[in-house]
Amino acid sequence: MMTDKEIIARALLKTGAVKVNVKEPFTFVSGIKSPIYCDNRKMIGFPAEREKIVDAFLKILEKESFDVVAGTATAGIPWASFIAQKLNLPMSYIRGEKKAHGAGRQIEGAELFGTSVIIIEDLISTGRSSIKAAFAAKEAGAESVKVVSIFSYNFQSAFDNFSREEIKWESISNFNILIDIAKNEGYLTEEDSKIALEWNKGK
Repeated sequence: MMTDKEIIARALLKTGAVKVNVKEPFTFVSGIKSPIYCDNRKMIGFPAEREKIVDAFLKILEKESFDVVAGTATAGIPWASFIAQKLNLPMSYIRGEKKAHGAGRQIEGAELFGTSVIIIEDLISTGRSSIKAAFAAKEAGAESVKVVSIFSYNFQSAFDNFSREEIKWESISNFNILIDIAKNEGYLTEEDSKIALEWNKGK
């Protein structure tokens, strides 16, 4: 029996939301060269896999007490929408920065003052953008904040960053599990999977 984390990792690989290439690494905006590239926005186009991801989110959230579901702009917004609709809860979304025009808002939708907020992310690498969203929620008056994402690279820097800022976080699947599934299902050779795991340790 596969765990939820394994089921989601398989879905990411099956739909091409995650691409693996150890020999010709992908380059992130930050300059980091990675053996995998994760684009979870692709998943909204696959109804069956989309439902698996929403169900996995809901299982994690069963043990949480919260008032508002907030999606990070833009990739977290559809997932927050699906979850908020399922749970019949208010929703908001959080921009990376305050608008330079209009009301100058960074957060749209439900008011966060005095609430407990779950922030939905598609992807966590170092965690900096998620932490920035959490700060924005707290600045808006949220009493508690937790970040939950579809996928995490499991970088040590993310663990360190979230710990330092005392922000709780969780992912429904992660790099190590995905590499194991990729090896077992023929996306990667044994040797390439070892190279990928070794690369990940240094981050």
